[in-house]
Amino acid sequence: MGMAQQKQVKRVPPKWSLWFKGLDEWLLIFQKVSGAILILYLLGHTLVISTALGFGHPSQLTWETIIGTIEGPAIYGQVHVGTVIEYLIALLAAVHGANGFRLILTQYFGVGLPRPERHTFPRAVPSVKKTGQSWLKYIAIIVVIIFLILATLVAFVW
Repeated sequence: MGMAQQKQVKRVPPKWSLWFKGLDEWLLIFQKVSGAILILYLLGHTLVISTALGFGHPSQLTWETIIGTIEGPAIYGQVHVGTVIEYLIALLAAVHGANGFRLILTQYFGVGLPRPERHTFPRAVPSVKKTGQSWLKYIAIIVVIIFLILATLVAFVW
């Protein structure tokens, strides 16, 4: 076989749609990781607040010392490091909640899933159809955007 007879292989760059084909799996992984982060935050938050309150014996000095340390230095005006951390935790909780609501509707109530087709023999190759869940994802995104706008106003403006 000479050089002229070799088969030319055309290289096709990956399409962005390949990244989004597994979006549901990524959202499920995100749900588990964000849940673990929120649980760790809840434990740490409970420990810090109970320590700041002196484990049932509150004093002004203890509260101001611990909360002042947690808030950290001011970044801009009244915005402290703690404000930014609380903002990010609230954003994570909003995304976790919206995605969790979508997962509950989909997995437990079948909202947005396609109707099952009747199986016949011989089995034909199924056509590629959208699952119909895209509207749930859009609602979750809209809820998160509204929360992001409101949280930004509360944390940094009002």
